Amino acid sequence: MSSSSTPSYWTLRRKAKRRVDSDLQSLPGTVWGGIELAEDDTDHNAMDFLDCSSTVSDTESFFDCDDLSDTESESEEDDLLDELSKWAAEHRITHNAINSLLSVLGKHHPSLPKDARTLLGTARSTSLKVCHRAGGQYYYFGVMESISDILHQHQHTLATLPELQLQVNIDGLPLFKSSGAQLWPILGTVLNLPKTDPVTIGLYCGSSKPNSLEEFLGDFVDEICQLQDGFVFEGHQLKLKLFSLVCDAPARAFVKAVKGHTGYHGCEKCTQEGAYVEHRMTFPRADMPLRSDEGFRERADADHHHATSPLERTGLGMVSGFPLDYMHLVCLGVVRRLLLLWLRFGPVLCRLSGSQVTCLSERLVALQSHVPSEFARRPRRLQDIDRWKATEFRQFLLYTGPAVLKDIVCTQVYNFLLLFVGIFILSDASLTGHYTDFANDILCLFVSHFNELYGAKFLTYNVHNVTHLAQDVKMHGTLDRFSAFQYENHLGKIKRLIRKPGRPISQIIKRLSESPFQGHKCKTTKLSKEHGSGPVPPNFEYATQFKTIQAPAFTLKTDEANSYFYLEGKVKRVKNILHLNNTVFVAYTEFEEHKPFFDYPLSSSLLNIYEVCRMSETTKTCKLEDIDRKAFVIPIGRTFVTIPLLHGKDV
Repeated sequence: MSSSSTPSYWTLRRKAKRRVDSDLQSLPGTVWGGIELAEDDTDHNAMDFLDCSSTVSDTESFFDCDDLSDTESESEEDDLLDELSKWAAEHRITHNAINSLLSVLGKHHPSLPKDARTLLGTARSTSLKVCHRAGGQYYYFGVMESISDILHQHQHTLATLPELQLQVNIDGLPLFKSSGAQLWPILGTVLNLPKTDPVTIGLYCGSSKPNSLEEFLGDFVDEICQLQDGFVFEGHQLKLKLFSLVCDAPARAFVKAVKGHTGYHGCEKCTQEGAYVEHRMTFPRADMPLRSDEGFRERADADHHHATSPLERTGLGMVSGFPLDYMHLVCLGVVRRLLLLWLRFGPVLCRLSGSQVTCLSERLVALQSHVPSEFARRPRRLQDIDRWKATEFRQFLLYTGPAVLKDIVCTQVYNFLLLFVGIFILSDASLTGHYTDFANDILCLFVSHFNELYGAKFLTYNVHNVTHLAQDVKMHGTLDRFSAFQYENHLGKIKRLIRKPGRPISQIIKRLSESPFQGHKCKTTKLSKEHGSGPVPPNFEYATQFKTIQAPAFTLKTDEANSYFYLEGKVKRVKNILHLNNTVFVAYTEFEEHKPFFDYPLSSSLLNIYEVCRMSETTKTCKLEDIDRKAFVIPIGRTFVTIPLLHGKDV
């Protein structure tokens, strides 16, 4: 008799089908010409592949129509199983509801399973190796177990990689408002493979954070050490390197076993001793010696440490391997602090009046219809700032802030522009190569001006560490390469897997076992919303017209918010999307006048940021692949401010 932990027939069958589907999707030519048409836009005049009524001799036939009918029936049942399991997992349908649905569908599809656990492949309780560790419950999925689906999907590229670069996130997550229960997941992504959702490597749940770092990270560290020595995956000899850990400041201090951000020796990047000013720990110096991995190992600054972290056994640089996460540091830290200084508790000379706050809020709300679809949230009033999320602070910093502040604030805006330009450069891969040192200089200037404007008591950990971001970018790439945005989004998904207070870690494990692997989606171009209203330029009379095109890097539409893009450094507006001879063309008009939006601390034209006006009436065309990137266009009076989009779909 098989063990209760053995996967069911249906589970194994679904996994095999998913892998075959994944392999088929990775083959070239599976999508016609790389362009996918929406279902209602496809040509339905294609010939049938096989007609069972055709006369075929026995010697020519490889199968008869009865065999084909059976095969098609089994395939349809498999498709139904997959669709049901995906639907149930994506919409978090309860098992009771699924069982009721299966009882109805079973009358018409007898081969369907009768229980939700069989349909979803739910892990059985007897197979869950949840243990008591570090003062709470702990479950370790494993690095290889977690990334195996990703490796399988991209096994055709594994031979070209000298090593797999693993990035890990560790952070605490409160589960309930009525108790102190916390969840501490270990999440990971493989940096040098196409982007996928983070995977869950381990889970800890307790009434507080783990009370033993060794017990919490021991299994993970041991496996990393083994994988770094090399391993074989489906015939490929591979190595895995722990490349970086992305955490907020408290979690970094915890897993590194060093002093926290409120300690005198709390800066993780330089050796300065903090100064306690008006009940705050401040770090006023920007010229102190930098910490190094070697100095960390040798305990050159003994006051910085309070224990030895098990992560040191992995060989990860304990300074260089822990880049500063700008989601917490800049967006939730510095930008939020700046706005609160302007609104509530800054010096009187820097505080905004009631009429200025109202004007700013009105400008922000007026932009809601101009925000591209890549953003998950629309601008809100400043009066709602206590409810703003990290993505909203990022949107204000990198896009809307410079435009809405124009002509409202004086001294503060110039200080804000230093922060804006510095972070913008460090977020744009096309700029970091030439301007990273310049970004470092103006961010140091921002901190110096911040001290003069708002006072030394506000030179706290977050503000000070802005001066260290450029060094991390030189080693790890643009800021979004090591930000916590994708991990915070995944933590929210994990939290939503819990349906009741009892045994949360077991619930999460079971729900994760039910969720189908969401691998890297093939980068295809999808056209939708066919129309015939033009405009149609000369030589395109036989082209098919569309209102929307979803490209791998961006989505363009003919509406106001999503119609602007950069071509040869200038801003154009989509008027129509044309499909002709298996090629996508964009019909556009262009702004006739471009000038820099600001000249301090550098000309904004160097960042491809312009103030534009006067749209031409001449319609031109270009190929989709010639477009540089999408633009966020903000109206200000009779002109517009254009800002390049720095990221894809928001989280």
